[in-house]
Amino acid sequence: MFLGPINVRANRKEVQLKVKEEYNNFRDRTAFLFLCLPSLLLMLRSTIWDGCLPALPVQLYQAWLLYLYTGLALRENILRVNGSDIRPWWIKHHYCAMGMAIISLTWEIERGPDCAQKQRGVELFLKWAIMQGVAMILQNRYQRQRLYTRIALGKARRMDVVWGETAGVEGQLLLLCPILFVLQGFEAYVGVLLLQTALAGFSSDWQVIACGILLVIMAVGNFANTVQTLVTKSRVKAKIKKGKSRQELNQVSGDKTL
Repeated sequence: MFLGPINVRANRKEVQLKVKEEYNNFRDRTAFLFLCLPSLLLMLRSTIWDGCLPALPVQLYQAWLLYLYTGLALRENILRVNGSDIRPWWIKHHYCAMGMAIISLTWEIERGPDCAQKQRGVELFLKWAIMQGVAMILQNRYQRQRLYTRIALGKARRMDVVWGETAGVEGQLLLLCPILFVLQGFEAYVGVLLLQTALAGFSSDWQVIACGILLVIMAVGNFANTVQTLVTKSRVKAKIKKGKSRQELNQVSGDKTL
């Protein structure tokens, strides 16, 4: 839709790897911004803005989110065409996030005596964004190291990328999985809270309902994808253990024969 009917598949391997490198660099840069920007807004809200967020900074942040998710979706579609293993859900997730960012840009940020209550959904969304930033930084830092090891062992291709829970070892998963599940639960909670706000009559804006539905959809999809990844990893580990047991049994049988 953005580029038109053109071929984005690179014929040379070095060009494909350059696309992957730029994608990883883009994620590294935006992960820190994902953490810092909402933290700055919440800090200014409590220190300068007397607990009420102005509309312009929030809308600028939403515009940045639209740029972020559009850039990720474009790059991931191109990576898939060039042989990457990105799961389709993550691209669909970014489509949903793009839609939510567009809707949020039209959402009037109410101020007044009861602004703390009216902006409760915005506050929770910013706190969720901080948690998301922490998870992104952990994933980028630890899992990429594991991916390099898997490529060296021949268990992954050079065009494969790290996203979600892929390429994590057991120790990393023990750290990341609780964070991811809490993050997904909090994302669903914010979505349900927005829907309750609309049903209770605190806000009649259609944007509240639309953003609530999108957040719940993304939380459910992320949870399902995480569980699917963990099940796949468990099956692979079981096959490896089963193969090792057969090799040991054959070795013992061979020793007895000798």
